Amino acid sequence: MVTESQLKKQLNSGQISNLYLCFGEEKMLVKRCAQLIENKISGGDLNEFNYHVFDNDADLSDISVCADMIPFMSEWNILRINDMDIDKLAKGDFDALMKIIKNASGQTVIIIAMPTLEVTAKSAKKQFKQVINHIDKNGVCIELAHRTGLMLERDLCKWAKVGGCSMSELTAHALIQYAGEDLNRLNAEMKKLTAYADGGEITPEMIELLVSKTAEASVYDLFGLIVEGKTDKALSAIDALFYQQVSGGYIATVLSGAYLDAYRARIGSEAGKPNAVVAEDFGYNRRAWVLDKLGRQIRRVTTASLRRSIDELLAMQTRMVTETVDERTEIERLVCNLVLIAGDRSDE
Repeated sequence: MVTESQLKKQLNSGQISNLYLCFGEEKMLVKRCAQLIENKISGGDLNEFNYHVFDNDADLSDISVCADMIPFMSEWNILRINDMDIDKLAKGDFDALMKIIKNASGQTVIIIAMPTLEVTAKSAKKQFKQVINHIDKNGVCIELAHRTGLMLERDLCKWAKVGGCSMSELTAHALIQYAGEDLNRLNAEMKKLTAYADGGEITPEMIELLVSKTAEASVYDLFGLIVEGKTDKALSAIDALFYQQVSGGYIATVLSGAYLDAYRARIGSEAGKPNAVVAEDFGYNRRAWVLDKLGRQIRRVTTASLRRSIDELLAMQTRMVTETVDERTEIERLVCNLVLIAGDRSDE
């Protein structure tokens, strides 16, 4: 496997392979990576004589014919195969695909890309793993994982610079908390922000003005209001969530997740384990920053209060499943109870 920087270095130096495989969690990066390969090899001149695109429904015999073509008025014959679900191919089709891949040579470049298909090296099954192994040994294989933490913040700052603006990493962090970590959404939000900033600095105030929070981010904000004892603001946040047609069940589920995150951070702290270790133990991956944020918010909340809150959430969720209840009333009652529990320090 190569990294993005290694791939760019190879392409910029004119080092061309006959086989490329681009896949992974971050779909926008997969798409951009495949386009980068195409443009670097073709010099931007992609036309019907030297560029052929196939999808999952393509006939393997058609792909084979194109793979054997001699480029016309171009140095390279480029084949792009998008979102072929390799693990679901019948054995005969898979064998035909492997034959095409293994015979790739001369002036043909085959780019297999997964811009929408959900597949990773970990989730891949036997047939896709065979393709990965072959291309990794005989071509260029790149897996595009989700950007996380500081790396994602720095990417957003670079995007701001490309858009003629500036943005601090702290502001980038605020944007991620508002919009989440999906690059497609972040890309759309950055376009709005750079247009609004018009060559200036993108500020947290602009993010608050222009960027809509995800429902999950809004519920995590609700958690912060609860543990800080801000009942009025918490009830206003509930009003906003129901106005956005977020269900009471979803609010309760995400709020339960927030309390579990906070409880893990607290227990880890009491056991002398830093949040980074807790995040690794529980598989937080790109959400590790949540433990730091919630850990700060619960400094004044006792461990016993966190346990009681989790019990309260479990009881309420059980009622919502087993009884006919008014979701709005249940959520408001729940939040008021959680605020009281958060302020109870009788066990200290």
